[in-house]
Amino acid sequence: MLNLKLSLLLIITFFGLVYLLNYAYLKYNDTYSTSKLKNNFMGTILIIFGLLKLYDITKFSQIFRKYDIISQKLPVYSYIYPFLEIALGIAYLQKYKLNFANTITTSLMIVSIISVIISLISGQKLRCGCMGSFFHIPLSYVTLSENIIMLSMIM
Repeated sequence: MLNLKLSLLLIITFFGLVYLLNYAYLKYNDTYSTSKLKNNFMGTILIIFGLLKLYDITKFSQIFRKYDIISQKLPVYSYIYPFLEIALGIAYLQKYKLNFANTITTSLMIVSIISVIISLISGQKLRCGCMGSFFHIPLSYVTLSENIIMLSMIM
C-alpha cells in the first residue's frame, strides 16, 4: 500500500493533470468558461474513477464494502457504484440535467465523507476504493480531502 505522502502526491498529480488538460482543451477550442471547466473536470474525474473501479470490479466491491455505509447494508450497491460514477461523468460532460447530476453527486460525496470519517474514527486500516483496486491507497485524510474537493467543485 502507498504511504500517505505518495497517496497525496498521486491524488494531487491526478487532479492537477485532469484540470490542466481540461483547461487546455477549452482554451484551445476557444470555449473556456469557469462553469464549462468545472463540468468537464467533474465529468472527466468521475469517468476515470469509474473506469478504474471496473478494472477489477469484484476486488473494488470487496474494498468498498469494508467502509461504505450503503454497500455494507446493500452489497449490490458496490457493483452499481462505478456505473453510477460513469453515468454522472457523462452527464457533466454532456451538460445533461446538471441540477440532477449535482444533487446525486453531492449525495454520493456526503455519504462517502461520512463513511470515511466513521472508518477513520474507528481506527480501521483499510484501502481506499476511490481508484478501484488499481492503486493501493490507504483510507486516510487523503481520501477525505479528495471527497471534500469533489464536493466543493459542485458548490
